[in-house]
Amino acid sequence: MTSLMRILLIASALATATPALADKALVVGIDTYQAGQLSAQFKGGARADAKRIEGLLTGALGYDRRDVKLLLDEQATGPAIFAELRDWLGASKPGERVFFYFAGQGHASKTGSGREDTLLPFDATVQPGGFGNGLSLGEVDRQLGRLSGRRITEVIDSSHAGTVTRAISVEASNGGGNPAARSPQLDGSTRSIVVEPTLGDEPVTAPAPAGLDLVKWEAVSPAQTALVDEEAAPSYRGVFTTAFADGIEKGAADANGNGIVSNQELLDYVRAQSSAYCGRHRDRCEMGLTPMLSGEGAALKVAATVKGTALAAGDEALNQGKPTADKILDVLGAKLSDSVRLEQFPPSPIRLGTKDMRFKVTSSQDGFLILLSVSDEGEVVQLFPNAIAAAHGKDGRIRAGSPIMVPDPSYGMRFDATSVTKGTVLALVAVDPLKLSKGFITRKIDVIPQDEVNGTVLPELAESLAKPANADSVKANAKAVGRSVAVLRYEIVP
Repeated sequence: MTSLMRILLIASALATATPALADKALVVGIDTYQAGQLSAQFKGGARADAKRIEGLLTGALGYDRRDVKLLLDEQATGPAIFAELRDWLGASKPGERVFFYFAGQGHASKTGSGREDTLLPFDATVQPGGFGNGLSLGEVDRQLGRLSGRRITEVIDSSHAGTVTRAISVEASNGGGNPAARSPQLDGSTRSIVVEPTLGDEPVTAPAPAGLDLVKWEAVSPAQTALVDEEAAPSYRGVFTTAFADGIEKGAADANGNGIVSNQELLDYVRAQSSAYCGRHRDRCEMGLTPMLSGEGAALKVAATVKGTALAAGDEALNQGKPTADKILDVLGAKLSDSVRLEQFPPSPIRLGTKDMRFKVTSSQDGFLILLSVSDEGEVVQLFPNAIAAAHGKDGRIRAGSPIMVPDPSYGMRFDATSVTKGTVLALVAVDPLKLSKGFITRKIDVIPQDEVNGTVLPELAESLAKPANADSVKANAKAVGRSVAVLRYEIVP
């Protein structure tokens, strides 16, 4: 049996269900709309995406085919989608998985209380002032929010961008639009109906119930337009959905090759694939493509794993149980790269009693350094940034070609080999600034208690890595994920 067929989902809404439980999935794909102006110009993409997700669910993710409901084109009216959200997914039981997927047109409009994000079902209408029969994304989230105790995944391959309306207004007057966009491509006589939201407006959504196990994926940030892959013609497909499915089915998102695909790794993979596509099609990609991940603790959850990997059964998140180097690598998400060099002086193995151990990190690009030591017993020490470096004015930056030594002479301390042990040192270099707390940056060089590692260190690191620097910035969205990792095994022998 190939590794592809052995992929097994174990956490989040993508987690492997126990034999006694069933799962429920609702998959929607709409290319052709009742209102012709809304129909996709590249036909077949949303239907193909929906069927790809159906195959992902019933294959690698282990859903029973009878538990996946597929709504395509005319089947996907607003009342039908709402009814299936309420009744089909609502028939699930605590402990089961729930999965909702939508590929089709989306829209955002400004309301008195913020931005209203809307999915356009088959029977959506074009009318003065906006669209009729839309399905509020807030209402979708409210329906899913009723399903406490389930492991829920929501995947939206659609647009809710303020810039979409500007693109329509400008391009439609020239006789076209963006045919690859998953947003309404209205002609010159109707483009004025769109009520343009402001990028800074917050969406009108009810906050998710506390403790709800929800992982939400969106193809783009609110400033962007979800795209159909023109390169696949005539077999059109969504740029995001293709990357999402490939990352799981083919294990393409397993950046460190340890057999586990974390949500962080999957997020980095779909962002990198989206950015690469944008680089090839800048005319269709004015604001870039930045897939988004949200949900309480979503960046710490596991997406998929191959049987036989070291992740213990029942570990539904990477910050549970004993910390390991593999778990932390999956939180970091980045690929192992030659652009970061990690050295130990003197090199391992070293004898017990050796004095003045040091670690040297060299990067080929400017960035921000996180240096962690993880013993095989699960003891974690944050080597950099640290309180001593911060006191000397070092803000966590590493300059290209300028190594950082830990500890260096300014530390007034040294590392001595005082016990027999083995472990791994991990060096992360992130190109973009990491939004870390002062407490993180000024942490002492000492063993961090396990509950603090799992409850504070890893959640803060994961949250910072999952958030783009600025999803509304053209410059920020025009580049791929800038993050590299190096690892080094160490050993102290008697």
